[in-house]
Amino acid sequence: MPSKGRVLVAMSGGVDSSVTAYLLKQQGYECVGVTMRLTCSATFDDMGERSCCSLSDLEDAEAVAQRLGIPYRVVDMRDIFERDVVAKFVSTYEAGRTPNPCIDCNRYLKFGALLDYARSLDCSHIATGHYARVRRAPTDAGAPGPWTLSRAADAGKDQSYVLYSLTQERLAHVLLPLGDLIKDADVRRIAAEQGFASANKPDSQGICFVPDNDFASFIEAREGRLLPEGDIVSTSGEVLGRHRGALRYTIGQRKGLGVAAAHPLYVCGVDVESNTVTLGGVDNLMADELDAGDWIWSAPAETIERRIVDAGAHGLPVAAKIRYHQPDQPARVRLVDAEAGAQAGVHIDFDIPQRGIAPGQAVVIYDGEVVLGGGTVL
Repeated sequence: MPSKGRVLVAMSGGVDSSVTAYLLKQQGYECVGVTMRLTCSATFDDMGERSCCSLSDLEDAEAVAQRLGIPYRVVDMRDIFERDVVAKFVSTYEAGRTPNPCIDCNRYLKFGALLDYARSLDCSHIATGHYARVRRAPTDAGAPGPWTLSRAADAGKDQSYVLYSLTQERLAHVLLPLGDLIKDADVRRIAAEQGFASANKPDSQGICFVPDNDFASFIEAREGRLLPEGDIVSTSGEVLGRHRGALRYTIGQRKGLGVAAAHPLYVCGVDVESNTVTLGGVDNLMADELDAGDWIWSAPAETIERRIVDAGAHGLPVAAKIRYHQPDQPARVRLVDAEAGAQAGVHIDFDIPQRGIAPGQAVVIYDGEVVLGGGTVL
């Protein structure tokens, strides 16, 4: 079978990337398996099984590559990961906002630095085990149309939300062969049939570089100091208690507040300058609009912006998500002109008030199944 092209397959040692490599080889691609070295020591095992590139994961990835007869290598990207993911994660929390390191890893590592590395290996594409679909429909005239990033067939595993940074230029070089498959019915079955050790490996959970998902302790250890204590206050300014670091609290949080009350209380504000955490009722969490910056269009930017302008002051109807697994929320999007020194973004009005909109998190907008773009909540 003639080769369909040379592809770098990002291999983590998990079931998804293993099956990705298998499917692409079956389809006639020349595959090169690559694992990114991100946080580990020289032994690749300084964080044990919690690491994103633990020794056992590397062994599993290499075993799959050997079974498939494809070359395999490990590439050191610790400096980029530290600068663009870990340091940003810490600084975002220190600014009183809620980061999303998985989105930054996809943007700067998997489909940034690793895509550049793929080109250095003469690979035309990079492939990952993400659950989403990349398509290119023809235009009415029959010519190739724009690329689209769409939701996966497996709604429960859909990862299009964390892939919004895939621009038209990047989509042209991305393969996501799992997008049309169901994980439990298809992917795990294929892995078992091929004898991959990862067939029954559980899905990764939490933040790969933060042991036990305890980000506050991670930041304390990294900074070499304890987080400063401060006041927990009500929306009227009444002191309700003390906290052991404002960074331990997230907008919308209800549990672990350390305050007794006759009615449910939620975190509705984190002020790092005054080092206070504000608690209020559920009504204090509701908002029907947001501004987002650092905006990236996955769909063709000029086309979408023209549609928004044509929609007028009411805004272009879209579906929006402010959390990974949130159901679609009907909304309208308008463009926001850049002020001096600031980047242009968007304004989103929700048809139904939303609970716990957290600055620093991602908001992603859709047109049906297709991702239009996304950005960071301001």
